Amino acid sequence: MKRNLVIVLSIVFMVATVYFYLRPGAPRFAVGSDKFLHFVGFFFGGLLFLLCSKIEVKGLIRISFFLFLVIGPTVLEYLQILSPYRHFDAVDIAFNYLGWMIPVLIFSFIWRSKLFS
Repeated sequence: MKRNLVIVLSIVFMVATVYFYLRPGAPRFAVGSDKFLHFVGFFFGGLLFLLCSKIEVKGLIRISFFLFLVIGPTVLEYLQILSPYRHFDAVDIAFNYLGWMIPVLIFSFIWRSKLFS
């Protein structure tokens, strides 16, 4: 049951991320404040990836989710050029990567410190 829930959450995360990245319309926040949203959105992606690892979700969904986290930020940012009122911002890409890498690095550090103690 947990495994199915994580799979559904992973798929919903990927679909929602693509939707919010590419939906047309003028953003409603101040310039620069979207960096926090990029970080938080992908932070949840990093937590979901850790959950996939802990529950041992294997196969296509785990590979797809990992590839989405690795390739997605760059591809989605370039695709924003095609959306009205959107533009490319390399700093957004950096905040996306920081967002999912920080929980993964923290978990790895904690896991290794427990392993060697």
